[in-house]
Amino acid sequence: MTDTNKPITIKTIAKELNISFSTVSKALNNNPAIKEETRKMVLDKANEMGYTPNSLAKGLRSNSTKTIAIIFNDIENPVLTYIFRTISIKMADHGYTTMIFDSQFSEKIERANILTVLSRQPDFIILEPTSMNPNNLQLLSEMSNRLILQGVRYETMNCHHVHVDYAHGGYLAACAMLSNGHRDCLVITEPLSFPTSEQFVLGIERAYSEYNVPFNRDMVKTTHSSITNGFQTMQKLWDYDTNAFSIPFTGVLTFDDTLAYGVYKAAMQYNFKIPEDISVIGFDDNPLSAFSMPPLTTIHLPKEKMAENYISILQSALLEGRTETRFFSSDPILIPRDSVCNLFRRNRRN
Repeated sequence: MTDTNKPITIKTIAKELNISFSTVSKALNNNPAIKEETRKMVLDKANEMGYTPNSLAKGLRSNSTKTIAIIFNDIENPVLTYIFRTISIKMADHGYTTMIFDSQFSEKIERANILTVLSRQPDFIILEPTSMNPNNLQLLSEMSNRLILQGVRYETMNCHHVHVDYAHGGYLAACAMLSNGHRDCLVITEPLSFPTSEQFVLGIERAYSEYNVPFNRDMVKTTHSSITNGFQTMQKLWDYDTNAFSIPFTGVLTFDDTLAYGVYKAAMQYNFKIPEDISVIGFDDNPLSAFSMPPLTTIHLPKEKMAENYISILQSALLEGRTETRFFSSDPILIPRDSVCNLFRRNRRN
């Protein structure tokens, strides 16, 4: 009879079954040397006794905790959710558990997340940095060969990268507006300390330069991603005395589709029509964007390719033991829908 006040260990199970510690350990770890009937007997007894493996202690012995840590921002974003889910499912097939942390675009929260993750001794870390500030990244310098950075490339970090060309995405969005006659465009994005946000704006500036149209950085408004914040950004620009926006614009470029939904809400609030009065282009291609009214023109993030790149790095390093540093880059593409008005055609009709 076992003492229910004591933790159930491999030794406890071995004593109950009157077999060796080694046999129980091998059975619990699916060692092929153990017969199937013995493995089943051990697993049944372990379940009956409520045995829980101590993964941290096991990790200390084997130099592996079979865990992968993901530290991103805005984990409610459907693109990121798809990536998380794909990694979790694919790596679970190989016995890995995935931990997910949200830094909420805060360096302070990111630092706390990194310290927590390091205390868990994961086999791999995937990080979307909140800024170019190297202080938090330095915490990970000892495990750079087991680190994937998402977003822009950090030349000072000799680690794996899954790069997404946000500058190219911003460029495509701005070109779509400019080619339709929209010179005055409002830009709503994350704070420019966030690396991919800065890249997004740099891409917009490049498009303006190619079209020989001056770009005014005062047209860039920063906020964190949500429908409410997108709406409130527009609301702050509304002048109730003149019953018009305080700065002139015909188009709005947003860092993600969620912010674009806030622009839609503001247009409805102030009796503007999209795209007749305000043209809008989002970024990331949220699945709901095809069903918005009107369907939102957006920049598609290749989430399937991104997830494939993550899985490729993880499997080559963790399952195949490869040690070379790998770099993948993906280009977003424009998905034209119905939220952009062609001003040239409209003006000709008028």
